[in-house]
Amino acid sequence: MTITKFNASDANVYKVLTLALEFPNEDQRLWWHSTAPMFAQMLDSCNYSIHAQYKYLIEYKNYVIPWLGVYPRNDKARWLSILTRYGTPFELSLNCSDSLVRYTYEPINAHTGTAKDSFNTHAIWDSLADLRTIYKGVDLEWLEHFKRDLTLNDEEAAYLVKHNLAGDQIRTQNKLAVDLKPNGSMVKTYIYPALKAVATGRSIEDLIFTSAYHLAERHTGIAKGVAALHEYVRLRGPNSTATPRLLSCDLVDPAKARIKIYLIEQMVSLEALEDLWTLGGRRTSPSDMAGLELIRELWSLLRLRPGLQKYPAGYLPLGAVPNEQLPLMANFTIHPNNPLPQPQVYFTTFGMNDMAVADALVTFFERRGWHEMARSYKSNLCSYYPHADHAALNHLHAYISFSYQNNKPYLSVYLQSFETGDWILWNATGIASSCVDAVHEAPGVFHKGVRQNGSLECQS
Repeated sequence: MTITKFNASDANVYKVLTLALEFPNEDQRLWWHSTAPMFAQMLDSCNYSIHAQYKYLIEYKNYVIPWLGVYPRNDKARWLSILTRYGTPFELSLNCSDSLVRYTYEPINAHTGTAKDSFNTHAIWDSLADLRTIYKGVDLEWLEHFKRDLTLNDEEAAYLVKHNLAGDQIRTQNKLAVDLKPNGSMVKTYIYPALKAVATGRSIEDLIFTSAYHLAERHTGIAKGVAALHEYVRLRGPNSTATPRLLSCDLVDPAKARIKIYLIEQMVSLEALEDLWTLGGRRTSPSDMAGLELIRELWSLLRLRPGLQKYPAGYLPLGAVPNEQLPLMANFTIHPNNPLPQPQVYFTTFGMNDMAVADALVTFFERRGWHEMARSYKSNLCSYYPHADHAALNHLHAYISFSYQNNKPYLSVYLQSFETGDWILWNATGIASSCVDAVHEAPGVFHKGVRQNGSLECQS
């Protein structure tokens, strides 16, 4: 297959907005130039209307970038987020089945990691207050319930700090995600109870399922699904390689909301995936079996190395080439009035050769008849990092997720989304040259610029 080479920094919407937008500080300006080229290219390649592209990128600039914290450097103190192995707090993902773009971020503010908010418990509320000004349907009932049960209160946080009990535990407690759907964006949250488990002496499994059962007392439609998943986890026994890790829920009207409970599976094998997919043999419908065949196909194409794996301690330095393999993961969606949770499995591809992963995906896309996605996937992937040695990359694909609903497969990719497009050139030479090029491409756009170190940059 011939790969058409192009560059995400050439996306017109990114170039025009770069000329038009102002930034209140250097960190936000750096976040924009690091992430917006890939974001813009992804929206364009998924055929979002030009109006939607501008809308979503401006929303990102105004309502998300201010919550990403200081721009990451290896020599600069920063909050390390569980979102990526490099501790960066933003990630783009792509639903390849429906060509939908999504992003996830961990809200960070000036108090994060300080005595006022040692474990970043509170920034999420102010970030959501911002999002609710543009997304009117955001409902906080379920978030308030799970935050209370699964994240630290101020007394627990102080106790962990006083006794130095956090250690190497995950310090991320919550993240937000936005699905950019044609009929309106949907906001979701992810909650990690690891620190709550340390503070209370209870297991993550106990915390998650107890909280879910309590919610089911008010919303009875989810009770059977919660009980079915808990039974599966419990019957795998104390030596199980699959353990609960986090929970997510939609921030919508509870009558329409879903809960997802995530399990980490340390045994990387097709047999482990099969057990997760069928809930230990509980899901055996024709649709479940059709999905299982596609999981076997993906396993054959992706060629994960089998064996027992665990998460390494700590984070990778920015720019490090990974030499590791991570566990598998699955989530189980609990729908109101559905007695069996719906599985979604994750092939953890971080550390594998990205072009080999892309080739496997293209083959899968072609077999499903997703011809446009198959044609453009590798070109778009390369455009996000146009100056890289693509044949050597092994950190772009973090996960490949798969589910099967209503006789249709759904596959998503979760991608490294940091220092994209012309960043490597821009960072070396400054933005001035790219602004001149952008003015040539988009005449008539006036840019007031951002004052940096006493000078006004990129003014036309």
